[in-house]
Amino acid sequence: MSIDISCRVGRFLREDELKRSYKHWSRDEVVREIRRLDKQGSQLNSGYIARSYPALAYAARKYLGSWEDAIRAAGLDYSRIRRKYFWSRKKVVERIRELHKAGKPLHVSAAEKLYCGLVGAATMYFGSWRNAIRASGLDYTGIKRQKEWSKREIVREIRRVHREGMKLNTTIQVRHQYRNLHASAVRYFGSWAAALRAARLERLLRR
Repeated sequence: MSIDISCRVGRFLREDELKRSYKHWSRDEVVREIRRLDKQGSQLNSGYIARSYPALAYAARKYLGSWEDAIRAAGLDYSRIRRKYFWSRKKVVERIRELHKAGKPLHVSAAEKLYCGLVGAATMYFGSWRNAIRASGLDYTGIKRQKEWSKREIVREIRRVHREGMKLNTTIQVRHQYRNLHASAVRYFGSWAAALRAARLERLLRR
């Protein structure tokens, strides 16, 4: 099954919570609700629905087999609705590992802001972001404790490691020892050089 994802941050419900709230659904009600949302001009790609209407997403899978089948049962063109990226369990795991290797933040608050499509797919395939992290072979406890950066904190940290003698004019050593700092600096400032300038250490770039 392919999952197409649109970005919208929302609360993910546990599977047992979802099941308890679906007793009023039926196949016809699922189709009727899809048509109502379509008439209102709402997004109907699976990622958006999973995050914004989890009860409908679960009921569609339960009564029609998949969200794609539910869309077609409502008489709509699924190819028109689907979005740019198609996920699978394998792709979710691969992407999480890539982000981790690159030093990107993976705690859930950051992930929902930065990779909302990935988080939506992870929830669809693994039940929760936590389960997807663990399925990727990562320690969720360590991920959960990752630092939430800001521009001010990045500048402060750059100055601190500089005082401790870290060579900052080359990113190789920085990426190796301060992977999250480097990734956050690039994300917030656009480049490592720009982050050094913000920390008033641009003189290091000439070395």
